[in-house]
Amino acid sequence: MELKELLTKRKIEALASKYEITDPILRNIFTQTKDKSDVFVSHSSSDVEFIEKVLVFLKYSKGGVNGYVDWQDPELPSVTNATTARVLKDRIRNAKKVIYVVTNESLKSVWCSWEIGYADCNKGVEDLAVLAIKPNNGKWKNNEYLQQYPWIRYDQKDDMFYVVMPDGSLYSLHQWLSK
Repeated sequence: MELKELLTKRKIEALASKYEITDPILRNIFTQTKDKSDVFVSHSSSDVEFIEKVLVFLKYSKGGVNGYVDWQDPELPSVTNATTARVLKDRIRNAKKVIYVVTNESLKSVWCSWEIGYADCNKGVEDLAVLAIKPNNGKWKNNEYLQQYPWIRYDQKDDMFYVVMPDGSLYSLHQWLSK
């Protein structure tokens, strides 16, 4: 991954800012049920404010894609335990795609590592993508395994989001989400 190709936090925020999250219609995207999730969004709980913007981006910039986030799931226990893992497995299996939002905090999370590993085993690499918010020039120190996954990049020239597959092939984000 080249630094210039990494999706930036500012671009997602700019696109999401076109919509007022406090609008009751938009608030519904944060209360999606398990059966309406197109994308399981793996993230750190420390990044909730930004993840709300990712959900808005997916819903309104990418053709009505519903993102699942654990903190809106009423079936999850308030304290993580074995039930948490069981429910998350179910949500990952039922989602069409998985996006792992890589930040400094998510790289420290054992749950995020577990989610991406589970998704890899159950969905395969083609249905999983890394959304890197923290530029790293492709050097995933202590997280080199992330290099095997497709990643989402923003191309300023085309003003398009792409999913770059491990073999180098490109899909528009919309195409990838629709596959």
